[in-house]
Amino acid sequence: MPESSLSIGLPELQEEVGGYLGYGRTAADWTTDQASLVDSRIQAGVRQVYYPPALDGQERGHGWSFLRPSTTLTLTEDTGDYNMPDDFGRLVGDLHFAADKYRSSIKEIAVGDILDMRSNSSSVSGTSRYAATRYKAADGTAGQRQEILFYPTPDDDYVLSYEYEAYNGKLTDAAPYPLGGMQYAELYISSCLAVAERRDNDEVGIHNQDFTRLLADAISRDRKHGAKNFGQMGDHESDSTTKRYRYSDYPITYHGTTY
Repeated sequence: MPESSLSIGLPELQEEVGGYLGYGRTAADWTTDQASLVDSRIQAGVRQVYYPPALDGQERGHGWSFLRPSTTLTLTEDTGDYNMPDDFGRLVGDLHFAADKYRSSIKEIAVGDILDMRSNSSSVSGTSRYAATRYKAADGTAGQRQEILFYPTPDDDYVLSYEYEAYNGKLTDAAPYPLGGMQYAELYISSCLAVAERRDNDEVGIHNQDFTRLLADAISRDRKHGAKNFGQMGDHESDSTTKRYRYSDYPITYHGTTY
């Protein structure tokens, strides 16, 4: 499917930043040093959108819905530890079994709690109820990766679905489009210009003001768009003898009709 004609990519950001810095809007006319500086400001501007600063009254920056992909993880019998995707940042919500398994979602807890439970009952296996993520050892020759630990150790093969906060790579000629789509085009432009304004003019001026204004609007829109993956719905409990599940007897009313 073709990209929206209103979307902006690396070439458009190069034009905007190059023009602002006085190099002209044609990348082919720039020196190597000028091209490197323009690229530095663009990549910093994109990062600033992906992980924005906290606005007034907020404790932390916003987490975008477009940086939270959904994927699956296959658990294998008697295997408790698994590598996470290369772009994995953190879990968003619980991990969910397939609907036909009728299992409660797996909750994320601290790594220390998982290790404590394993040390007290290392041979326990069953339906996993808890999970924890941690960074793997790294020597700096490549980006650091993460893994996930489960307790109890799975007693069967299961497919879990989950959402996670994803890291993303820099803009390149082969991957020129920042995430989020055309609705964030002006935000990316203002962010890149704001970076150039601060770093090259040593001022916080109109472009930083525009970035803050557009960021607040984009966050408001994203909060309306974002949705949480609730997974398996309904209260249930397991009968370990029959492996059946008993649902609540409480009625559900929807638009005046009781089910």
